[in-house]
Amino acid sequence: MAELTAEKFPQRPRFKSTQDWNDFIGSQHQGLTGDYLLQLRVQCYNEIEAIRKRPLLVYASGFLNAPQGAPVSIDLSDIDGFTDLVSSFKEADSVDVLVHSPGGQPDATERIVNILRNNFREVHFIIPHSAYSAATMLALSGNSITIHPSATLGPIDPQINGIPARSIKRGFEKVRDILKEEGPEALPAYIPLIEKYSLDLLEICEDSEKLSKELVSDWLCEYMFGGKKRAEDVKETVDFFSDYDRHLLHSRPLLYKKIKGLGLNISIADNDLQELIWEAYIMLNGFFNMTTFVKLYENTRGVTWGKQVNIVQPPNPNPQQKKQSS
Repeated sequence: MAELTAEKFPQRPRFKSTQDWNDFIGSQHQGLTGDYLLQLRVQCYNEIEAIRKRPLLVYASGFLNAPQGAPVSIDLSDIDGFTDLVSSFKEADSVDVLVHSPGGQPDATERIVNILRNNFREVHFIIPHSAYSAATMLALSGNSITIHPSATLGPIDPQINGIPARSIKRGFEKVRDILKEEGPEALPAYIPLIEKYSLDLLEICEDSEKLSKELVSDWLCEYMFGGKKRAEDVKETVDFFSDYDRHLLHSRPLLYKKIKGLGLNISIADNDLQELIWEAYIMLNGFFNMTTFVKLYENTRGVTWGKQVNIVQPPNPNPQQKKQSS
């Protein structure tokens, strides 16, 4: 890979803060195109590659400001994106994967890990801002994790239709305990809850929780610890990330200071790398905020595509309607 440094891009504007980005966008009254913004991002990716000495794959979701229902989560359609990303670097032995995601489906995450591991001996993850839920699971499949000081991982407890599986299970458990104490005569008051969540959903919740823990345990043992630790050795770490009763919220931030003592190969980015991965996040998030894109797959070998949402604006009433309504 060609040696690239920040000095090779003296013409590129620098975005050390979101304010820098907002000032830049506000000053560009014309001529600001998607191609130009892509050029800026790719130059930033090149600089990260120059520091890390390995290719960079970017998987980013605009979940922070996306409309409700937008396809921002990890799902099976991401298989296409990751397949494209890795196909550009068949000659590489090791890669970085920059992830910004709210998480999603464990089964889709398992397939993504399989794609990465079938192509590269080492996979290292970079988290500039947030990697929650299944995105945390994805990061824990890496040989290492590098995070920005502002970044966070999250609990790996799965969600079912947007609701934490543990919350659903707790609802069933609460009804069970009340019926034990008060007897069958208390049942009518809880029939609406029982009807809302079928019993097969309870089994799905239990299976999803089990799968998340098993996958993370296997990945930690095989990849981050290179076969030097067994499942019982990483149980404390897996239990910490999956302990909903401890974290209380599915989106609870698990910051570096909370997880640094778990024995993971995780570190805080420093110096130029710290600035560059934050800059990459600023440009990605800024692009999401300016466009209808809600997910991007990008690298420095020409792969750049993603998912968009169609925002339907309600029709404006004509002047006659306005006059009549007033």
